[in-house]
Amino acid sequence: MKIKLIIFTVIILFSISLQAQESNEHKRKGKIGITFSSFGESDVFRIAGLDGEASYLGDNYYALGISYVRSISHWLELETGLEYSRHTIIITPAFNPNIDISSRETKLSIISTPLMLRANFLKFFFINGGLFLDIDTSISSSVDSQTGIGTMFGIATKYDFNFGASIFLNPYVKFHSLGSFSMGGNQQKLLESGVRIGFAF
Repeated sequence: MKIKLIIFTVIILFSISLQAQESNEHKRKGKIGITFSSFGESDVFRIAGLDGEASYLGDNYYALGISYVRSISHWLELETGLEYSRHTIIITPAFNPNIDISSRETKLSIISTPLMLRANFLKFFFINGGLFLDIDTSISSSVDSQTGIGTMFGIATKYDFNFGASIFLNPYVKFHSLGSFSMGGNQQKLLESGVRIGFAF
């Protein structure tokens, strides 16, 4: 009887251990998702303004991305992926009676790879922030190249479904090319603020 009880106890403990391992493996698995960003502004600025320079005002933009999120702990996650953004900037020359000061538009196309952390709190929220690498793929843009290192900060609300999917709404601010790879100082920077919508599974 004792041996049967010991064998039964060992089987139960082994079974519980396997279930715990499976549960931990499930938690460690990452999520792949898609994101869309817009509903905000994108403007061009310099750290130190130049006298007589044209004004640059963002007209519209959008960004599409693929994201990968992996748990580090029960409250902290790592996010990376790939994102493409397209920005339309309106350029208005400084007033000069001798030249045409009509506004014109230029386009910026940027591919970004983020490396960010998400800190989850109160079950339905997270704060995210980190760095990203930008590659400016614009053709004949009138704005300085945005190739370089940028940073992003945001706060989001999310909902995790029982079957493994999740959705989120993420207001954010991005500073592009804070560490520019272009030659020369006082490069133009792209400042972007908006809302990112995401779905992951």
